[in-house]
Amino acid sequence: MSKGKILIVDDEPEIVKSIWMRLKANDYDVVSAMDGMQATNTAIRENPDLIILDIGLPGGSGHIVVDRLRANANTFNTPVIYLTARTSEEDYKQAVKGKVEKYLTKPFKSDELLAAIEEILTRVEATTS
Repeated sequence: MSKGKILIVDDEPEIVKSIWMRLKANDYDVVSAMDGMQATNTAIRENPDLIILDIGLPGGSGHIVVDRLRANANTFNTPVIYLTARTSEEDYKQAVKGKVEKYLTKPFKSDELLAAIEEILTRVEATTS
């Protein structure tokens, strides 16, 4: 039984593959996208329970993706975890403005990412039950 559907968005295939394998091993359904436009379309079509999103993407940055998701009735509440190499003050401010749940930086520990996912999904489930 799946613990939830997660959308991974990163333009580095090896990062997507690494996270994909870890999430599948932990009983999550996983979908992925490689750029900002594909991320928005996949999120709307697949309606994931959570999105792991890089900021530096072709076809629209992670910030633009979050803005698009927050403007859509089907995805405006979808939790987002930023997983990025970017650490500027402006990026943090954009994350807060976009109501991003967690801001993790690369390189990352997969255990830390898994713990963040489980914490967020548990909280979301508790508030919707």
